[in-house]
Amino acid sequence: MNLRILMVTPYYPPVISGVCLYVYYLTRGLLDQGLQVRVHTTNIAPPAGSLTLDLQLAGMDIHRHRSLYELKRSCNPISPSYVVSGIKSSKDFDIVHIHDFPKVCNEALILIMNRLKGNKPLILTPYGAGPPSPTRSLLSRLYWSSGIPRKALRSVDHIIALIPAQAELFAKVCHPDKISIIPAFVLDNYFTNKPLFNEDGKLKILFIGRIVKEKGIKELLYAVQRASSLSRQIELVCIGPDGGYVREALGLISKLGLDSMVKITGALAEEEKLKYLKWCDVLVLPSYYEAFGIPIVEAMAHGKPVIATKTVGAKSLVDHGKTGFLVDVGDSDAIAAYLIEFFREPHLKYEMGEKGLANAREFTLDKMVKRHIEIYKRLI
Repeated sequence: MNLRILMVTPYYPPVISGVCLYVYYLTRGLLDQGLQVRVHTTNIAPPAGSLTLDLQLAGMDIHRHRSLYELKRSCNPISPSYVVSGIKSSKDFDIVHIHDFPKVCNEALILIMNRLKGNKPLILTPYGAGPPSPTRSLLSRLYWSSGIPRKALRSVDHIIALIPAQAELFAKVCHPDKISIIPAFVLDNYFTNKPLFNEDGKLKILFIGRIVKEKGIKELLYAVQRASSLSRQIELVCIGPDGGYVREALGLISKLGLDSMVKITGALAEEEKLKYLKWCDVLVLPSYYEAFGIPIVEAMAHGKPVIATKTVGAKSLVDHGKTGFLVDVGDSDAIAAYLIEFFREPHLKYEMGEKGLANAREFTLDKMVKRHIEIYKRLI
């Protein structure tokens, strides 16, 4: 069966984000399996000076639509052409697969298509964790209170969640029968054969993510400062683009006397990120909320243990005490205590790294693509 998929996403490479890369590699995988795929997106370009990757866009059927405005804080492009053209284009495809939620244009497209007779099956991969948590913005809360996001969720034919906890949240709004779970993936080059560490007497900590307050950067720095009271042989490297918090973070690093111990690299190319994954002893992801947490799986694929906060994503990925440690959101003392434990019990990182590596093998691109095709075939 030569399935035809209309892949709808507000952002697409050269814009680089977790969602953009997910859609890109899914599209590439579907094309390799012989499916016909068109990418329907906006014309928004990446900010000047931002990270770019050498991705193979040539040969892809990509239709970009002009965005009149972009709500920067919520990464929300406003594009009437994106909505209207998406509705018109849908008639040429067997499945319409919409990515990212809540997004104003995506909800508009869903609600309008739902009212049209003979519309094609609509699939939504939301990525987010469901109704807004206390850490979300006032604008997000107001949008949810309008009822539009919930109505859109109920209007799609199928929802693809990344983890069981995310599926449970969306099941409070939609019938569980129309929700499937397909985990995100890690590229093959992230996998190592066995955990490897450089035993140089130092504890090397890695953070991967946007440099924003919501990623728990402040709490991580306080944890490093407390752990350094045991030994100054600690290094922390933070990889990720500036989300508006780097200046404040650098000020806190100076205030805590961590200038010689902490490095913020900015966004890095994939090969450079892999070097730091090989370098580190432990990944720390102290986010206030996280729907999945790709850096966790990337670290596990590299045989590294993880310390993470009890977000929706981390609780589904980290087996506390076996592949890493889970702490309450904002608990820098607990992060520090577990960092010290890795110092005192160096064998832990090998044991946890081995178990994490075994878990990560469930998150391959090949498995993710095949599970999508199964759902597409079932819906038509």
